Amino acid sequence: MVPNQEYGTSGLLMRCSPAACISHGENKIIKIMVLLHSADGMAWQSPPKGTSLKTLSEAEEQGFILIRGEFQKRQFRLTELGSDYVERDKRRLEARRL
Repeated sequence: MVPNQEYGTSGLLMRCSPAACISHGENKIIKIMVLLHSADGMAWQSPPKGTSLKTLSEAEEQGFILIRGEFQKRQFRLTELGSDYVERDKRRLEARRL
């Protein structure tokens, strides 16, 4: 192992210590979760401002969303899997608050 490099909880190589940064894989998951939680139901909608095409594509590859349109008119919607995932995560977050 190279000094100052460790493996994160996702098993992906981090470029700094665990206390100082989030691994690339965990950062990607966070971005996808922000996208999923921003969705207003399963209707077609514009992604949140600043959402990259890469994040949209990764969420689509994992089966969480569908994408349509190009450039400024791009829209997304949650799939059944994405909707179920968000609902489970909301319940998990609520349980942590108690």
